[in-house]
Amino acid sequence: MNLSVSTASFGRVFAEKKLSLTDFPELCDRHGLEAMELNDFCLKGDWEIVRKIKTLATKYGVAICAVAVENNYYRVTDGEIEKERQHILDYLDVAYFLGAPILRVDTSPFGKGLPDRIIPPGVTHEMAFERAVSTFQKVVPEARKKGIVLTIENHGGISRTSADQLKIVRAVNSEWFKVNLDTGNYHADPMNALDPFEDVLEAIPRVARDLAFCHAKVWDVTEDLREPTLDYERIFQLFKAHNYRGPVSIEYMGKKDALEMLPRCVAMLKRWREQAR
Repeated sequence: MNLSVSTASFGRVFAEKKLSLTDFPELCDRHGLEAMELNDFCLKGDWEIVRKIKTLATKYGVAICAVAVENNYYRVTDGEIEKERQHILDYLDVAYFLGAPILRVDTSPFGKGLPDRIIPPGVTHEMAFERAVSTFQKVVPEARKKGIVLTIENHGGISRTSADQLKIVRAVNSEWFKVNLDTGNYHADPMNALDPFEDVLEAIPRVARDLAFCHAKVWDVTEDLREPTLDYERIFQLFKAHNYRGPVSIEYMGKKDALEMLPRCVAMLKRWREQAR
C-alpha cells in the first residue's frame, strides 16, 4: 500500500501561494511519500504543467498513482453529458502521459446538501444513474487500451454509499472499472466530519473485492498519531484482512495549515500501515 497525497489537500495553500503545483513532487519526496495524486482542477488541462510535473516526478522519484477528475451527471441536455464523456477521455490522455494507472471519476459535486440543492428541474437520480453508467461504458474501452483503471468514488448523489458504488460497478461490468473508497465521504459534510450516514469499517468489507484506490481523509491528527474521527488502526487491519494493496492517498480537509499537518498525516498512516503488516 503505497502512501500518496492528493493535491486536493492543498486548496488553501495553493490559493494563498504558499506552494505551487510544480513544488508538489519535491514536497512529496521530502515527506517520505511514495506517490502523489493530481486533480483536474489543479492541472486545468494545461499540458505545459503536465509535462513539467512528469519531469519533476521523475527527478524526485515519486510515482503518480492517480489522476482525479470531477464529473456531474445531473444534467439537462445530451450535449452536457457529452462534455462529461470528453472530459474523462481528455484526462485519460493526461493520466497515460503521466504514467498514472488510475483515473478517479465521480458522479456529482459533494458537500453538505449536495447534489440535491443543485439538481435541475426535471432531472432525477434515475436519469443521472443511467447517464453515468452509459458514459462510463463508453469510455472503458479507451481506458482498457491505455491500461488505466477507472475508479468510482463514494462522492454523493448516485454514488453516495458503498451500495451505490457497487450498483454502478456492476452495471458498467468491466474489470477496468473499480471502486475508490474515500474513508471520510460517508459523512454528509466531508469537509467537517459531520453527520456520518455509513460506517467506513462496514463499507470496506462490502467493496473490498472491487477496491482499487483509497482516499484517506484526515481532519486532524492527535499527539499520539490518531485521527479523532476515523480509526485508521482498524481501517488498515481491514485492508490487510481483505488483501488490499493499492494506493492510500491522503486528503487533508482539516482547518489547520496543510503544510504543517502533512508530516503528521504521513507519520500516522505509516504507523498503522506498518503495524498491519
